[in-house]
Amino acid sequence: MILINNKLLAIISGFMIVIFIGCNKDLKNQQTSNTEKAHAVADLVTVITANDTLIIDLGNSNIDWIGRKVTGEHSGTLNLSDGFVIWNGKSIIGGKITVDMNSIKNTDIESPEWKQKLEAHLKAEDFFHTDSFPHAILEIKRQTTIMKENKTIHEGVIADLTIRGMTHEIKFPFILTQSKNILIGEGSVDIDRTLYNIQYKSGKFFDDLGDHLIYDDFTAQFRVQTKIK
Repeated sequence: MILINNKLLAIISGFMIVIFIGCNKDLKNQQTSNTEKAHAVADLVTVITANDTLIIDLGNSNIDWIGRKVTGEHSGTLNLSDGFVIWNGKSIIGGKITVDMNSIKNTDIESPEWKQKLEAHLKAEDFFHTDSFPHAILEIKRQTTIMKENKTIHEGVIADLTIRGMTHEIKFPFILTQSKNILIGEGSVDIDRTLYNIQYKSGKFFDDLGDHLIYDDFTAQFRVQTKIK
């Protein structure tokens, strides 16, 4: 009888040990799962709500320009030198983007000779005078809303634009998308070159230009992306 009781006791003890080990593993798994969930929530909060300075990804950002004249137009590209935007989780509240004006290229002229001539002229004193003013700077003040002529409302930016050492405030619409911790801004802005002392063949300053007239506004189309944090 004592032998049977001892065997029964051993069986019950072994069973209780198995239950204890199994419960302990479940508890550890649950703690690990809860920890992982907590980290995921913390990461999500950081991505969406944290104030942060986001650096511009130069390799995934670009500017295309279009200049127009009576007899047609020319187009090309510009590169960014550096930049950042300040993001508060809901909107852009500041930032600075620097454009390398010596990087200006033409993309529509097929003749290498005439392409080179236009690029050199754009860098010369008649236009952007890059020897003295190698950079254009956009200093972002804040994000805003803009109502277009058709009364549609768009996201927009108010900023100070400096070209050839002269600064003027500009406002333009853009489309802002957020993918986790990356911001992408896309849009276009028309810039009056005469505000920045670029008067070459402008109807504001010269009469009787005829077919030689170059329109004052040029267009900058942009796609600017931030780096992954």
